[in-house]
Amino acid sequence: METADNIVALWPRWMDSAGDMLRMKALVRIRCCKCGTLMRAELEDIVARHGSDYSLVDKLERCRMVACEGSSFYLASRTYGREWVTLLRDPRLMKVFEELPPVRTAWS
Repeated sequence: METADNIVALWPRWMDSAGDMLRMKALVRIRCCKCGTLMRAELEDIVARHGSDYSLVDKLERCRMVACEGSSFYLASRTYGREWVTLLRDPRLMKVFEELPPVRTAWS
């Protein structure tokens, strides 16, 4: 019988790399696990720093909020109005991010 650990997530091809997401004009956000802040991620900057083949899956980034020491993970959506996909595949990372604080945005 299959367990949750044996199930492999299927990712759309446009999520393979930051370059593919940029070409598809996908939307990318980062969310902090400590303060809950949700911020826009600029794919142009990510591609310039890491190259077009860089994958955002299972990548963590330090939170950009002042005085926050949390880690942020990536979310992606094909366009506005579509579902946001958490770009985590590693079961250990997914478990760490199960309990998150409420989302904070510029309007909250």
